[in-house]
Amino acid sequence: MSEQTQITEQPASPVETTSTPTENNTTQETAQPTLTSSTINSTVQTSKNWKEIISEEYRKNPNIEKFTEIDALAKSYINAVSMIGADKIPVPSSSSTEEQWNEIYSKLGRPESADKYKLDVKSESVPLEETAIKQFAENAHKLGLNNKQAQGILDFYKNSLEQTSRQSQIDLETSQANSEAELRKEWGSNYETNINKAAALAKANMDTKILDLQLQDGSRLGDNPEIIKGFAKIANMLSEDSFISTESENVSQARDYQQEINSIVNDRTGPYWNKAHPDHDKVVQQVFTLRTMMRQ
Repeated sequence: MSEQTQITEQPASPVETTSTPTENNTTQETAQPTLTSSTINSTVQTSKNWKEIISEEYRKNPNIEKFTEIDALAKSYINAVSMIGADKIPVPSSSSTEEQWNEIYSKLGRPESADKYKLDVKSESVPLEETAIKQFAENAHKLGLNNKQAQGILDFYKNSLEQTSRQSQIDLETSQANSEAELRKEWGSNYETNINKAAALAKANMDTKILDLQLQDGSRLGDNPEIIKGFAKIANMLSEDSFISTESENVSQARDYQQEINSIVNDRTGPYWNKAHPDHDKVVQQVFTLRTMMRQ
């Protein structure tokens, strides 16, 4: 009996209990919130009415009212924070003073004075005058332009002038070619003779500046075929008068030509020998014409 009692009084061995996978999964799923259609609708509704959670004082502020999405508000705030401490330029208005404008121009890169501009004014076809560049710089400074802006305007101006110059040269060469073609067709083998006579007579009796005058069609006066034919006609008439006159008259006329030539050439202080004289080219051509007339 005592032996049976001892066995009965021994504590029972603990029984290990294990939960099945089904029970664990059920426990975990129960701990997580369940997304229902009502929860989703509530979240969407809160997103749409996000302004309602803001105090009315701030909700009606124009800076808040302009935002329709909360992400846009957040982005704006981030940008505003990043601008704190940055070098800012105030937006000018119609009431801005000249001093305020000057401050803005300086912050935008305008030089301290007009002579501080560093401008490239080089141009092979249309060299710009120093006075014109100085005036341009003064106006650029007055308008508040920085160096890049001033150079950009100057480059546009130079390119426009260069293009006009190139086109003028093309028009001049075209006009000369057309004039030569017309005169060669009319004069034939006498073209060289007539053109030389016309040129000698014109240069001896007219200022070259007049021959360079531009006509309405864009051609030069000296290239106009009618003008050239007129000079050639006058030169030929002078030649005919010399030929018709008697031998004694021809000799006398030749002496007159020679005397006129001598009076010009022998004047060592005159324009014939002074290349810097404004009439130098004209007088040299006059002597050439007189000598040509002597050989007629």
